[in-house]
Amino acid sequence: MRWLAVEVFKLRRMRVTWVLLLIMVAFEALMIAAMAYWVETSPDARKIAAEEREQAVAATSFPGSIPSTLSFIASLGPLFAIILAARLAGDEYAWGTAKQLVSMGMGRQAYVASKLAGATAGCLFLLAGGLLGGAVVSLIVTAALGRAADLDALTLSFLAQVAQGAGIAWFVLVLYSALTVCVAGAARSSATATAICILVFLLEGSLVGSLATRFAAVAKIAPYTIGYNVNRLAAVIERGGFSQAAEATQAQGQAAVTSAASAAGVAGAFVVLGVWLAVFVLCSFRIFSRQELGTD
Repeated sequence: MRWLAVEVFKLRRMRVTWVLLLIMVAFEALMIAAMAYWVETSPDARKIAAEEREQAVAATSFPGSIPSTLSFIASLGPLFAIILAARLAGDEYAWGTAKQLVSMGMGRQAYVASKLAGATAGCLFLLAGGLLGGAVVSLIVTAALGRAADLDALTLSFLAQVAQGAGIAWFVLVLYSALTVCVAGAARSSATATAICILVFLLEGSLVGSLATRFAAVAKIAPYTIGYNVNRLAAVIERGGFSQAAEATQAQGQAAVTSAASAAGVAGAFVVLGVWLAVFVLCSFRIFSRQELGTD
């Protein structure tokens, strides 16, 4: 626990932590404000059905904007988590502190565990800060447009959906953070780890999706890739949680077995991503345990 406290202290003192959080909140503000502007001023928005327009208005007002904020964090938040984890794990090599800590008696396993725990805490910080920032922005937009915050919507069911969405978003952030810690250990560089992991995040899903349409073998592999399953979980958040997704499926007149299959698909996504997470964690320990430490 002492090493975790040290990593949390580093997170709080690192300027990049606060810069990343500000950028994330700025993107959330842009997303909510742009949607609100479109709903209020666009001629196209007036042509859609009244029920759909009410849903769009609710999605840009508090608290209806919270699921969209969580979906944003799950979809684009990994970019911020990658940068933060790379700085947390990779900079130790450039500074020479990794070698120093081990020489002072800190076990290699404890060192890797502290970095993984610190990155996990960083993900929690980004999630909490992004969620709070998005809520504040939606309250400002709601007040600026003369709307009233729908506090009656803050039911136990809604809060449970928010908790589910937050758990999914945090899990996704932790997954990419573990990947980054692993790559940072192998590359001994925060910059290299950042570049590699951002490329993986941006290109893996689209590249696999493109190849899957051309090659049957790739199509069989696609359901076991990271991007494919992250997108499935982000869609669950956008639909408002597991229970809402199931209700929506049944409301469309599909058989109950379809809802069960959808729930099984979500569970499968967690299993696949959990396996990837375990691989990244184990590789992080293995890489560092075999390294010759230095400041190269």
